[in-house]
Amino acid sequence: MDASVVVVNWRRPDLTAACLRSLLVQRTERSFEIVLVENEAEEGAARSWREEFPSIVVVAVSHNAGFAGGVTRGLRAAGGEVVVLVNNDASVDEGFLEAGLACLERGGADLAGVAARVQLEGRFVRVAGGPSDEDAVGIDGTRWRRATGGGVELVNGTGTLLTKDGNGQDRDWLRPVAELEEHADDPFGFSGGAAFVRRHRLDAVGGFDETIFMYYEDLDLCWRLRLAGDRIGYAGEALVVHRHGGSSSSSSVLVREQSMRNRLVVVAANGSRGMLLRVVARTAGRFVRDAVRPGRAHLPLSAWRRIIRWLPRALLASARRRRASGVSERDRRRLEAAFLSR
Repeated sequence: MDASVVVVNWRRPDLTAACLRSLLVQRTERSFEIVLVENEAEEGAARSWREEFPSIVVVAVSHNAGFAGGVTRGLRAAGGEVVVLVNNDASVDEGFLEAGLACLERGGADLAGVAARVQLEGRFVRVAGGPSDEDAVGIDGTRWRRATGGGVELVNGTGTLLTKDGNGQDRDWLRPVAELEEHADDPFGFSGGAAFVRRHRLDAVGGFDETIFMYYEDLDLCWRLRLAGDRIGYAGEALVVHRHGGSSSSSSVLVREQSMRNRLVVVAANGSRGMLLRVVARTAGRFVRDAVRPGRAHLPLSAWRRIIRWLPRALLASARRRRASGVSERDRRRLEAAFLSR
């Protein structure tokens, strides 16, 4: 089982170089290639990468194609039967490739992909004082801050879960590593920053949607795989250490705007009618609150204007994709019931 590892860089050569170095020292006898996609490549950038890392394939993209567009361009140059996705702001354990590929092999033909285990870089302590943009925030509002001494190691994710509001949520987000237990159930999906996917299954469902510039493109892909009847598993021994927010601040307006709009179009394409209504109602409620209380807004009105201009065409595309899939409303509800009940 040969593999193509695809890494997308955008203006963070320091992080990307560390990622590539960790991939080049893998303990495995398997054949694999590394494909680096340089988004918005400056003149000479591809040559510089090839000089520093002569064994890798470099794909230069003249504009910033986002994560989905970058991966898609990388896949055109990739020949592996398994696509391995790794965030450029992550480093992988020496046994990462062997563990993930072995898990995929053991799972059988209906296992389309597996999620790797992602751990946050560094050690953290709980904080109760004033919030910082650099804090990692739990689902319950608990804040963790990088420690200069002591602290605990935290999980970034062990695959992704689907919530009733159409969110893709990292399973085990901010759980102390020492408290992490084995999972009997599969996750709903995988993060695009740490996953192994069979190439023929990726192609069968249409690959990544390039119109989703960043965020939710991985949930969209996993949803389509699930609706096609594929399984997605978890490779707990395939370890990735992630600098959360290393390429874009996790609390920035860009992240919130992309997440808000992309959740709508992904649910419109894949979710049940009931879920879509919930997401539309929730989004409309958020817009009203932001308009009434701009000083405490989740998004500024300028971001809402961009979303409103973008949505009609995007929702039409989602509706076309939904019809073309041939998946019934009953099957969409059945899939959601199977995973939301967890």
